[in-house]
Amino acid sequence: MDNIIASLDIGTSKVSAVLGKFSSNGLQVLGVGISPNNGMRKGVVVDIDSTTRAIEQAVEQLQNMTNIEINSVYINISGGHASLYQNKGVIAVTREDKEITTDDVKRVMQSARVFAMPPDKQIVDVIPRQFIVDGYDEIRDPVGMFGTRLEVEATIVACSSTTLQNLIRSVERAGLDILGVVVEPFALGEVLLTTDEKDLGVLVVDVGAGKTEYSVFEGGSLKSSSIIPIGGDNITNDIAVGLRIPFAEAEKTKKDYGFARVDYAEQVSSITVKNIGDDNTREIEVDEFAEIVEARVYEIFFLVNRDLVKSGIKARLSAGVVITGGGVSFLRGSKEIAQEVMGLPVRIGSPDYIGVSSPVYSSGVGVIRYIGSRKYYEHDDSEKASRRTGLFAKARGKQSQRGGTFERIKSFIDEYF
Repeated sequence: MDNIIASLDIGTSKVSAVLGKFSSNGLQVLGVGISPNNGMRKGVVVDIDSTTRAIEQAVEQLQNMTNIEINSVYINISGGHASLYQNKGVIAVTREDKEITTDDVKRVMQSARVFAMPPDKQIVDVIPRQFIVDGYDEIRDPVGMFGTRLEVEATIVACSSTTLQNLIRSVERAGLDILGVVVEPFALGEVLLTTDEKDLGVLVVDVGAGKTEYSVFEGGSLKSSSIIPIGGDNITNDIAVGLRIPFAEAEKTKKDYGFARVDYAEQVSSITVKNIGDDNTREIEVDEFAEIVEARVYEIFFLVNRDLVKSGIKARLSAGVVITGGGVSFLRGSKEIAQEVMGLPVRIGSPDYIGVSSPVYSSGVGVIRYIGSRKYYEHDDSEKASRRTGLFAKARGKQSQRGGTFERIKSFIDEYF
């Protein structure tokens, strides 16, 4: 049975809604919707009403494109607001024939969730690093194996309850159920990175409008994630101040010309901009524009590199750096600046699917890939798997019944394993 999943990427400057279908042929992206968002700052909801309107508009676009009513979604949350905890779980295999089943996997994963959680944190995911059967470790999938004792070493992902609840409230006010929360670095790792990159050591730099989030993968798993409060909007603001033009005009100029170094200006010698307060225009030297953009792009990667050097992580990034997000990826020359500052091989990462092959959609598509790749699709019956994806293709206007979101997220994690 095909499994249809909807995701919401709620960012500082925009909300993107993505609809995907999993089948025997893999993932097919059915449609996307995107809307400006003024209700977030640096990954945190500051205006619930504005964020809700942006969600409604993005979902409405998606519904119009696909002619499918969307009642339930998976959402992402910034990795900078998440904490990673390591814990173990142990159970005894109770079947007479000692064959390990999916129920045993669920039970051992549930046991790994039992530990002292800080009161201001909420568990949003439980990720097995390895299973151990009767002392034999490095097992990826124990289902079907013989054993009497099953252990798991798991990563518990938790985030700030306040941050999560405000995000949930914005989505629920838009009339949507939340079936699960995916921490953004896991989504990006799923859609942008190869297995070799995650094993060897790689850095993902996601430059958004209001923040830059960078995450380190090594040994096949996420090791750390951090945020610096600088993004694409800072570049736009620098252009507005430096050239003395309105912010909206600065954003348009940045996107229209799209370069971070003067040697990528091709044959452009000057830039036409509008003055503040009137419709008069004037010419700006291309060198002046490029210097403003380059300085801020350089700063972003300088700050990321400084943190990596301080932590000692940089020496372990054998696979280099992957840049994504809509903040700088489209600026010609940004990759070269990153390579120069960080001294590592750099590439631009984007989803490899028709219609969404842009870094802007990395998180939205990544959430769908992450959910679709989870093990319950391999072991559960198709009816349960389809129901757990939570996207109901109904006639437009039909209402869904909703319960408490925290209960749904808890149920999602419990059923997951």
